[in-house]
Amino acid sequence: MKKVFISVGEISGDNYASELVKRLKNYSLIGIAGPKMRAAGLTPVANIEDISVVGFTEALSKYSKIKQVFKKSVEILKEGVDLLIVVDFPGFNIKLLKEAKKLGIKTVYFISPQIWAWGRERVKDIVENTDVMISILPFEEEIYKPYVSDKFKFFYVGHPLLDIIKTYETEESFKEKLSVPKHKKIVGLLAGSRESEVNVLLPIMLESAKLISRTFENIHFVIPATVNMVEKVLEKVSKNRDLPVSVITSKLSDANVPKFENPSYEVMNNSVFSIIASGTATLEASIILNPFILVYKVSPLTFFIGKRLVSIPYLGLPNIIAGKEVVPELLQEECNPLNIANKTLEFLTDENLREKQIKEFESIKAKLGEKGAIERTYNIINRLLETGQV
Repeated sequence: MKKVFISVGEISGDNYASELVKRLKNYSLIGIAGPKMRAAGLTPVANIEDISVVGFTEALSKYSKIKQVFKKSVEILKEGVDLLIVVDFPGFNIKLLKEAKKLGIKTVYFISPQIWAWGRERVKDIVENTDVMISILPFEEEIYKPYVSDKFKFFYVGHPLLDIIKTYETEESFKEKLSVPKHKKIVGLLAGSRESEVNVLLPIMLESAKLISRTFENIHFVIPATVNMVEKVLEKVSKNRDLPVSVITSKLSDANVPKFENPSYEVMNNSVFSIIASGTATLEASIILNPFILVYKVSPLTFFIGKRLVSIPYLGLPNIIAGKEVVPELLQEECNPLNIANKTLEFLTDENLREKQIKEFESIKAKLGEKGAIERTYNIINRLLETGQV
């Protein structure tokens, strides 16, 4: 049986890769995995919780662990692997691609790093060490087109979120499961899946929620915590006992809180508004047509370095795809409780503002291609494994 190593570094990548794992049942699957990949049947050699970080200074605290996971991964590649699939997470995965290439292992990059935003110099390393690039964003084709050859193949498959996003609750059933009164409106607080994000952003969100609830007594806040962060989230929330807030998580968690198949999607689908940390969740909310604002804050050094490297005017994927500010972005100093509360109240008191944003989201969704991205990705990978070429 052929062996496939899959390397993922973030919860969003776990979400996409788990769908591939479900389809690649005819192969032996190992790798660096998140909870959904593990649940789908992949054998983990390490977990994304060990290596998931954002920012330059934030990575220092996990440096030794990341180095250890990398060394272990290379040892497994040397033992014999038929295919390496890496998902985004360029700092780690490009190095892993290089090691695989030296060993003559076929390589697939599923979901290109955001080289159009920063790191254009990485294109050379990606192209030289990747046999097949599978892209999920339409504008990436123009970036890679000049490099396509017999040694580097490029495929645009559309966005997997169009297949992955599924909700099962009505507003009534969702509120009932959380014991939220019917007359109350739900506002989502999505602080991200990394420890650094929860530590920095969730306290700010909770302070802004206090300000919002002083103006709107009929608001109930819901936090969908990822499996790896649910205990940390509960710890932060416990310091805000007077706030009307519920924490929910995935059915894969053992935590004693309400559980759902797709907690984030249920929050987005059943809330009138959300406050969301920059990341894949912003695109998910756009697809679900959930009005929101984007917030983000990292260490001053990380932000300073990032600003010098980033070549586009927006941080959020919806704004990048739209080519304009569809979603307000509150970053760094602007990411504070008062600003977040004021901007949220603007949307909560202005139905036209929410409707205008929803119309923009419909346009963004239309740009993401047709459903079936995961199946198309599976077909490419299966063909490569079976025939050695695509």
